Amino acid sequence: MTIRARGNSFQVDFVYQGSRYRRDKPTRQEAEACEIQAKARLMQGLDPFPEDRPDPPVEQRKLFGPACQDVYDLEWSKQKDRRNTYLRMMRVREDLGEDTPLADLTTDRLDQYTVELERMGNSPSTINRKMSIVSKTLKFAYRRDHLDRMPYIPRQSEPPSRFRWYTADEQREILLACRLNNYKEFEHLITLLFDTGMRISEALDLKTDNIMHKENMIVLHEGETKNNSARSIPMTERVKASVLDLEWANQYRADKLHLFHMSYDTACKEWHKVRESIGMGKGDIMHAMRHTFCSRLSQNGADMRVIQELAGHKDLSTTQRYTHLNTEKLKADIEKLEACQQIDDLLR
Repeated sequence: MTIRARGNSFQVDFVYQGSRYRRDKPTRQEAEACEIQAKARLMQGLDPFPEDRPDPPVEQRKLFGPACQDVYDLEWSKQKDRRNTYLRMMRVREDLGEDTPLADLTTDRLDQYTVELERMGNSPSTINRKMSIVSKTLKFAYRRDHLDRMPYIPRQSEPPSRFRWYTADEQREILLACRLNNYKEFEHLITLLFDTGMRISEALDLKTDNIMHKENMIVLHEGETKNNSARSIPMTERVKASVLDLEWANQYRADKLHLFHMSYDTACKEWHKVRESIGMGKGDIMHAMRHTFCSRLSQNGADMRVIQELAGHKDLSTTQRYTHLNTEKLKADIEKLEACQQIDDLLR
């Protein structure tokens, strides 16, 4: 074993069992100590220079903001409601912190966040939607081993929903106000919402290949609906007229593929103008036209399965909210009960 000076340092240089080992030390004293220690460790079958081994890499903890973005890029961005999901996600990221490690989002922290949202005036349904962002992000990270364990995600109890639907007189008033608003494309949009029950995003995304004139149908293909299921909707006479008018106007546009050329924001602004012009309030929303479509079908005796298919409800339970509106059927069912004999007769 040899120690030799090399510039401003001293090199330990030795061979042990056919292997050569070298290390530089700043002083001769440290080089001599290194020589003794290295020889002793080699005789024990250990690494002669453990202090020179690099430290193990520090595991990078996944942060909440980037994790949310990963979920959005891979999943939420492909949804129909991606705009609202994105806005909700950004609010949650701001609330909980972009650089918050996922491991810090414990059940206690999420309970605290729920209380904070309540104090800010968020409704139970709004809180649940925001907690869904958190839940989806944490599950996404957990499945990829970025999180050791899933915390409990608190949920709020939501009151039974009350849905708004428009009477025949209100429908006429709305359509007349749309005509007076002098925005023909928006008037056609409202007509389609009333007579097809489509969601607003589905209607705004309509393309020329969704229209089957020969079959008199609007066909939404797989991937073009909220639940990604295809469905067909027969066109009423006024829907046919609106579609033909939109197609005629398209011949003067560069984009001839889409029927509508307005954004969701534009549609909302136009609806607010129409709504205010006839004295309606904030609870009177465009989505209520979808409720109106289902309500009209139910009131006219349509089967629940038919309404489910036309509306594109994934679960029949969603459609059954409209059952109570079919008062004529309820009366007929009671008449069937009345037709039974007296209970005393049945017991004999």
